Amino acid sequence: MTSEPTDTIAHRRNTDKRFTILCIDDESANLKVLASIFKADYQILISKSAKQGLEKAIQYSPDLILLDVLMPEENGFELIVKLKQHSELSHIPVIFITGLQNVDDEEKGFKLGACDYIQKPFNYSIVRARVHTHLEIIRQRNLLDKFAHFDSLTELPNRRKWENDTEEHWNLAIENTSSIIIGIVDIDCFKLYNDRYGHQQGDIALRKVSSSIKRVLFDYQGKIYRCGGEEFFFFLPPNKDTEIQLILNLCVQSVIDLAILHADSIATNVLSASIGAVQVLPSTTLTIKDTLISADTLLYQVKKSTRNAANFAELNTQGMLINKDGQLIL
Repeated sequence: MTSEPTDTIAHRRNTDKRFTILCIDDESANLKVLASIFKADYQILISKSAKQGLEKAIQYSPDLILLDVLMPEENGFELIVKLKQHSELSHIPVIFITGLQNVDDEEKGFKLGACDYIQKPFNYSIVRARVHTHLEIIRQRNLLDKFAHFDSLTELPNRRKWENDTEEHWNLAIENTSSIIIGIVDIDCFKLYNDRYGHQQGDIALRKVSSSIKRVLFDYQGKIYRCGGEEFFFFLPPNKDTEIQLILNLCVQSVIDLAILHADSIATNVLSASIGAVQVLPSTTLTIKDTLISADTLLYQVKKSTRNAANFAELNTQGMLINKDGQLIL
């Protein structure tokens, strides 16, 4: 079975209120007991070995792991080291449930990164209460993370999230020697819109515009972030089947199709947007800031001319902008 994409996991989390618990123990009887305790409230995954447990953790990214220490071939202490060293699993809380009674073993478990240590034989109510407590901490942490990384008006990820995600995508592109597209969206004459129709209508318009562009980018595995009042940053992977310019044009057209009246716009009689975007092969000689400056240069060209359009070019390794005809853009 292939691994579930990260976006799919996130979607499952948003639509399914129940947490997922992975139980790892070589004894079938212990797995049945743990499953019986939690299956009414949570989704339960079971594994009878450390190897299988690691595979399931990677595949399903559970919210919590219940881990036995004494297992053949590879014990729980060895497995938690692998879990904590894995970039996509290190955040998952691990509770040891084991027959080891030694204080030194308990101390070792905590030093390796466990969030709790429960000795067998255990009381069902105590185990249930402890697991519930840790899952409540996870729920609150997720809620705080949402507030910290998402814009409350548009419900898009915010500038802080943009900085975190873009750095990750940039480093991955360097590692894979692959290019990415980074761009800026700006709503045309938005101050004039707020002046005429009021900030309440402006907020409504922002939500509609961001949602329409988000839908277009989503179809091409892109993502958009609100990074200013009426300014949005986005990134796209290269597309084999569709020209990037066409995708950007679809974004511009999606805003026009909303048909939001803007009597004071100097671009058109409805709300519109302008885009500047560059395709770049990330390297140690270029930075994300360099790329954004180049995208902003292209955006400025649109804003100074027709607006309601997308300007796209390639940023070469020397930091120079090259248009589709291979000409240098000043």
